Amino acid sequence: MVSAVAAGGLGLVFWSVTAHHQDASAVGSVSAEVSSITFLAGVGSLNLINVFARFLPEAGWQARRLILVSYGGSAVAGLVAATIFLLTPMATGLVLGGGLGRLAFAACVVLNSIFMIQDGGLVGFGRSTWVPVENILVAMARLALLPATVAFFSPSIGALWSWAVPMAMAVIVVNVLNIGVLAGRQANQQPSLPTFGELGHFVAIESVTTAISSAVSAFLPALVTLRLGPKQGGYFYVPWIIATMVSLLLSSLLISMVREAVARPEQVDSTIRRSMRFGLLVIVVGMTICLLLPKLALLSLGPDFAAHGAPLLRWVGLALPATAVNLLFWATCLVRRRPWPVFAVNFATSGAIVGGVLLLGHGASISRVGMTYCAVQWLIAAVVSFPTITALRVVRQRKESP
Repeated sequence: MVSAVAAGGLGLVFWSVTAHHQDASAVGSVSAEVSSITFLAGVGSLNLINVFARFLPEAGWQARRLILVSYGGSAVAGLVAATIFLLTPMATGLVLGGGLGRLAFAACVVLNSIFMIQDGGLVGFGRSTWVPVENILVAMARLALLPATVAFFSPSIGALWSWAVPMAMAVIVVNVLNIGVLAGRQANQQPSLPTFGELGHFVAIESVTTAISSAVSAFLPALVTLRLGPKQGGYFYVPWIIATMVSLLLSSLLISMVREAVARPEQVDSTIRRSMRFGLLVIVVGMTICLLLPKLALLSLGPDFAAHGAPLLRWVGLALPATAVNLLFWATCLVRRRPWPVFAVNFATSGAIVGGVLLLGHGASISRVGMTYCAVQWLIAAVVSFPTITALRVVRQRKESP
């Protein structure tokens, strides 16, 4: 949670500085490429962050092999996803820098695929307190590099370089720990993993689920830019960062809950109660900022960004309770190894939100996107609320029959 708040806050500063170097259309173009990279990396990550958090506590001496095989699969999947994307007409409007820019784009997708899942390794090894250190340092490095890269390159290309280089450095440093030190500490422990076929089945469904959900969380800014225009895309991006930051807060809290429920089933009741209290705090603070202080939250970007982004942020705030219910449903399914319900929910959510954006015309207000997002989140929450309550009861019973 500290990681999400600090990195998100520094990310807001990063894009505020970027907005002062460029107009809204240029910010929209840069953020659309970053969103495309993040989306494709989400596809390439195969949702292995959840696999690490769920299964590394049980991996024993197979932990290093599990990580290496996962990274290899993620890198290949990211490269394939980037290659396919670069062959589509969308790449022409979203990737900057010509041929060299396309090579850098593919490399960033592969690196970001690993970057997305390595924190799951830290969580799975019980080192979640290291996650904020990593992500805060990455965010600070991006901000520190921005003036130099913008001066050396063009503002748009410089912003992309300052975003990418710290990520590559983090991949190297964190995996010296994950693959080396932390995996080595489990070398004498007996693994209790599911069979290869069961684990592969779980990963396959989770990876498809992630690819679908990334269409909203990661690719939506790029889709807004393509559909509504670069200027609206520029206004959309930072409010959407705030929305995804709050969702990341909740999902980070819940993935830690999953890890503790698996590693310490005898303490599951206190783990769930503690997680619910923290989750309620996130919802209250998030709704207060989004509903009552939206312009203040966006003021650092400039008055135009604040005026256009505030209505979107209000819709995000209204959606927060429903978003929390949907994420809790995901977490209970993860503990119980039930990937199919999560797939169905994410498919319905993503399809409805993306479909709603595609129905909007060029130049439409981004508040319409927020309205669609809020309505879909509440509809899905109404469907999954009762199954979530039932699942929580089942998870609590794990302490009696682990």
